[in-house]
Amino acid sequence: MRVLHFLLMAGAFNAASACSCFGPDTFCGVLNPPYPQPEWWLPDAVVMVVPVLHEHYGMDVAILQVFQGEVNADTVRVWGDNGALCRLYTGWAIGDTIILGLQQCDLAGNSILNPEYPPDLESPEDYMVSVCGVYMLDYAGGMVYGRIDTPLEQAMTVEAFAGTIGLCALANALPEEPTIDHLVVQTGDEGISLEWRGSSAPSELTLFDAQGRAVWDRRWVGGPTVIQNIPPGVYLIQVDTGVGRLVRRVVIGQ
Repeated sequence: MRVLHFLLMAGAFNAASACSCFGPDTFCGVLNPPYPQPEWWLPDAVVMVVPVLHEHYGMDVAILQVFQGEVNADTVRVWGDNGALCRLYTGWAIGDTIILGLQQCDLAGNSILNPEYPPDLESPEDYMVSVCGVYMLDYAGGMVYGRIDTPLEQAMTVEAFAGTIGLCALANALPEEPTIDHLVVQTGDEGISLEWRGSSAPSELTLFDAQGRAVWDRRWVGGPTVIQNIPPGVYLIQVDTGVGRLVRRVVIGQ
């Protein structure tokens, strides 16, 4: 899908030498894109990195921590915008620490050329950082800064950030089905009230916390149920229907 999307846009880029795209307005959003074909926005890895070398319109970055996904080396090359690509400019200072959502390089820079740079710089083992969404966050003093899960500037500890994006990715990994409205969810002082109104009974109900841990799990046939004594926070409710899984995000006490 990324290749198809690139081919569809390539002619426009060559003619206009500019990027035109759209994407989620939070880092969490690119981990669970609200679009019919989300795979084009999904990063292959979420990493904390330190830029160590400028290379034309890209950078070599040293991997400090991998939050999600995998990378193929301890130091990887990340390509940005050459002036006509839908990517971020990789002008970060050497020695800074940043967080990136990386995608495998689509080699677009080898086809959409800028005469300021040599040809065929990009390789399949390289990575790129998209501008079609929020794919970069700042880091300083143990805190992550940026539009993490709301379209406003936020600050989180690394631990809280890891838990938050774990929930974002979990929501993507547990796809919602068209029957999601059959799950009735209400929150209140007593906890989380649940009821299933689908035509077939579900088989299991699980509650995940912000770290992706299952904090409540039981067999369930869909009757009215209350999950009590839940600390304030963000949770994911997963319902196993036997033929698929539904997920619903809820906030308690906030």
